[in-house]
Amino acid sequence: MKRVLFLFILAALTCTVGVGCTQQRAVHLVKADGDRAFENRQYESAAVYYAEVVDRRPGDWQAQYQYGLTLLELDQPNDARRALEIAAAHRPGDRSIRRALARAMYEQGATNDLFAFLRQEAAETRDPNAYLELARYSMELGDMDAANQAILTAIEFDGGKSVEPYLVAAEFHAALGHTDQATRRLRQAYGIDRTNPRVTALLREYGEVPGPTLALPPGR
Repeated sequence: MKRVLFLFILAALTCTVGVGCTQQRAVHLVKADGDRAFENRQYESAAVYYAEVVDRRPGDWQAQYQYGLTLLELDQPNDARRALEIAAAHRPGDRSIRRALARAMYEQGATNDLFAFLRQEAAETRDPNAYLELARYSMELGDMDAANQAILTAIEFDGGKSVEPYLVAAEFHAALGHTDQATRRLRQAYGIDRTNPRVTALLREYGEVPGPTLALPPGR
């Protein structure tokens, strides 16, 4: 029934009143309509437009990516994953596509695939952000040992350049009720960037007053 309704909407959007359906609109115009609908959160219409684009041009990675994002908004992770896998095959190093693909796997409940995917990316790139993504999903799914190891690796590879690994570490310890450890990680983040509003706000929530003596050096 959903398939029939989907095809009916597609026909309505691609054909004009009083004109036959023998002449298709240019693909770039259909894609533009999809982009406009997506920006306006009209996801059902956007999905119809993008479906036409990827049907006519399956190798259009941008359309596959946008189609995948749209299907995620429509709670269709299985179809979203297929579209995003095509986009990722064309753009293997694109972090935005890979993040969306991880989300599709998570929403599918494909936990084994998700962790294999995230671990492979982290190992291949040695990117702290990849390890932090692995840590976040590990926390979400209750694997705190894996989360801790991923956070420590992110801290090591980051080398004290950014506050993000320490903010995730603070979140990790807070979830376990380790207030002292959470505070220590925030103080390390403060040592990296004393003007970061997220860091200073969290420190105040823990009863700390930002100042020169509060900073701690970065490190595991």
